[in-house]
Amino acid sequence: MLARQPSLLANSRVFRVLSRQFNTTPASAVVCAHERRANKRKQYDSSQNARPGRIITESHNARSILDHSSLRVTRQLEMLNVLMGFEQANKYALMDPRGNTVGFMAEDQTWSSMFGRQLYGTHRSFNIAVLDLNGSVCLRIHRPFSLINSHVTVSDHNGQTVGESHQEWHAWRRRYNVFESKRSGMNQFARIDAPFLSWDFAMADEQEKVMGGVYRDFAGIGAELFTDYGLYAVCFDQLALSQRYAATNSSSSVHVTEHPMDLDRRAVALGAAVSIDFDYFSRHSRVGFGGIPWFTFPMGLSHNSPNHDDYE
Repeated sequence: MLARQPSLLANSRVFRVLSRQFNTTPASAVVCAHERRANKRKQYDSSQNARPGRIITESHNARSILDHSSLRVTRQLEMLNVLMGFEQANKYALMDPRGNTVGFMAEDQTWSSMFGRQLYGTHRSFNIAVLDLNGSVCLRIHRPFSLINSHVTVSDHNGQTVGESHQEWHAWRRRYNVFESKRSGMNQFARIDAPFLSWDFAMADEQEKVMGGVYRDFAGIGAELFTDYGLYAVCFDQLALSQRYAATNSSSSVHVTEHPMDLDRRAVALGAAVSIDFDYFSRHSRVGFGGIPWFTFPMGLSHNSPNHDDYE
């Protein structure tokens, strides 16, 4: 519905509220600034998206969000959640490495989803729309109800599946298998295998070289302990990864691939970031009305995954 009426969404109350909450720069100003810098910054190899079978191409409206070496993903502070334990729909701002807002993500708000959020917390099903600065839907992120392992599907604004992220159960490690859509079906292109309580979720290829990743950043003691505020970096290429690991003095022990991810894979990485946020860091989402827990399921049998090929 949203995908078929982007012009209505641009004037909707949800988009106006998002713009005010995250202090969005007017779309025209951001677009002009983006165009002025386009020839000055290092872009990904556009030939990657010219390969047959690519869904998000150069002309796709999601490019304005994904055409960056990394994205800063900020989950909005939910005051009713903090004060009353009332789980609200998640909202995120997407920013480029320079801090310019390039888009938003917003969880659908319906009566059924509202009750689902209170009853099932982080195990609930959800639909999230990824919006550009004009309020047009670029991508959709869907997760069905999950009891143990989550399963996220990323599709474009026309409903065509771009890829999936499947959580893999382990007693203490944090694992995901990441797939992209091909004409022959789903093919795995990356795997996440993070240690116990890790905040770093590197995406490695078949040769165990890091091609991207989702990294949670510390938001402050107060925000971490008493709120549901979240701050993440989603890295897409060698430049962003090298800067990330250099800042933590671990660059010598990490092997980074020289090939940047194409736009399809970047979209799936963004969906994986949302899944990781729900699975491990939405701590206040685990309560019901008034902060009283409804269920105490373990984090993270989702629906049986289809037969996927190994790494291509």
